[in-house]
Amino acid sequence: MQTYVNEILLGLNLIGVIYLIVQGSLRRKIAPKEELYQKMNDNQKQLTREISELKMTLKHYQQTLKQESEQWRIERQTLEASIKATRKTMSGQDLLLNDRYKEIFDLQDQGLSVDQIAKKLEKGSGEVAFILQLAAQQRS
Repeated sequence: MQTYVNEILLGLNLIGVIYLIVQGSLRRKIAPKEELYQKMNDNQKQLTREISELKMTLKHYQQTLKQESEQWRIERQTLEASIKATRKTMSGQDLLLNDRYKEIFDLQDQGLSVDQIAKKLEKGSGEVAFILQLAAQQRS
């Protein structure tokens, strides 16, 4: 009977060893899965942080672009107003030039030459030529 008990104990011992071997191999398989899940979780956290940082950076650039766009709009309006004022001033100068030298322009329209206009108005021919040249430049 003792042999049976020994054999039973030896069998139980063998079963225990086999059980421990199976458990050890299962743990080795489980451990890499747990490590993989942990790495995936860490990567997801890092990606979430980086996406958050990118969103903040994009918001900053968007605000900067809005501010610069507003500045450019104001500068454009200022320049347009300045151009309009300059045009009004220049058109006023054109009228002043036309009024002041109306006789010269009328005589030119009648077909008189620079020398004929100068004699008739008792002015120098260089002065008359210069005035006609300025008027031609302003028209173009």
